[in-house]
Amino acid sequence: MQIYLIRHGNSAGDPHRHTNPPVTGYLSETGQQQAARLGAHLRDVTFDAIYASPLGRAIQTAQAVADSRKLPVQLVPWLIEWRPAHIMTGDDPANYENLLAAAAQRRPETSWQTEAGESTFEMAHRIVPGWQALLAKHGIQPGHGGYLFANPSDAQRLALVGHGGSLGVLLAFILGLPLQPYAPLAFRETGIAIIDFVKRVDVWYPLLRIDSAPA
Repeated sequence: MQIYLIRHGNSAGDPHRHTNPPVTGYLSETGQQQAARLGAHLRDVTFDAIYASPLGRAIQTAQAVADSRKLPVQLVPWLIEWRPAHIMTGDDPANYENLLAAAAQRRPETSWQTEAGESTFEMAHRIVPGWQALLAKHGIQPGHGGYLFANPSDAQRLALVGHGGSLGVLLAFILGLPLQPYAPLAFRETGIAIIDFVKRVDVWYPLLRIDSAPA
């Protein structure tokens, strides 16, 4: 099993709109060029499934990888980006910038929950179970500090296209890093992190391989 975690390209349009593939118009001109380079960079990589956040910029980036392989882009809602307060509650967004500015003045130690939007715990609450459910779909279960494979010869390769915030939380969890107010890991636009699994006796443990974003 090998999993590619990929951040979307530079975005355009409504950053919080959920949609379904195929899509256009959610990447800027720069983002479209980034996605095209991403597709070329991965042209020789075989994927068994491609998943994406249901936000348009992630779907359009995933399409650059999926279309040449005739694979569908499968949506995983748990991979959406951090949600501001007005998206979560439906409140008037007019005060959002003020809330965000106020949150930015707080030290990380007091920023587990702010009025600006979704907390670190809320993100982890949706991302971690979503990740485990996805692995279970592919015959993998958490156990003994690592993962248990239904098929010891599993050679599947998956791609997950998401966002800087959600991928940062996910990758920190995969690597066993403590939950923090801000993810200690950052993805460049169309940046890639590759997760391999290394067998120790009968348990597989994640191993991070860093791949540069396509130039």
